[in-house]
Amino acid sequence: ITQGIEVIYHASYTDTEALDMLEAKKLEHFVAPGLAWLINTCHHASEWGLTPEVTKKMGYHRELEAALESMRAMRRRGIRILPGGDYGFAWTPHGTNAKDLEYFVKHVGMSTMEALLSATAWGGPMMRMGKELGYIREGCLADILLVDGDPLKDITVLQDKARILAVMKDGEFHRAPPVRGGFGTPAAPATRSTRWAA
Repeated sequence: ITQGIEVIYHASYTDTEALDMLEAKKLEHFVAPGLAWLINTCHHASEWGLTPEVTKKMGYHRELEAALESMRAMRRRGIRILPGGDYGFAWTPHGTNAKDLEYFVKHVGMSTMEALLSATAWGGPMMRMGKELGYIREGCLADILLVDGDPLKDITVLQDKARILAVMKDGEFHRAPPVRGGFGTPAAPATRSTRWAA
């Protein structure tokens, strides 16, 4: 914090002094705890030889307990917590990042709206692109997900790839939804080059 580091990864172990410093500059810093890695390492990695007994001996359970306590304290103080980090292991494969949002709600005490904001609205300021990212409005880059379901009611809907109907990046579909025809007309498939601008 004193060195001006903007994104602090993990931050499992904090004390009152560190929390006070973060809170005093909470508009300048972000914390990305990598909770899914810790939780999955402790509880879901037995298949790869990392049983709960092994990970307990390695100190990961103690770290997880400390990390959850730290994240709860940061949330209460309004410090911005971001999802992501340490994906790509067998027990945290790429493409499962939405698990962080479930863990934020389940273990950190975030509302579903807080968890969604951590994954959407705060990415822009973290990347110093706060006027271009994190909003659906004219002039923004149009990074949008179309989901079959309401993540405000059930945050886990974002983990079901079949329910991610469309993915738009910079106004261009990377997974386009089917385009509906009139009544009785079958839907025509949209192409990858379908483009939309706010």
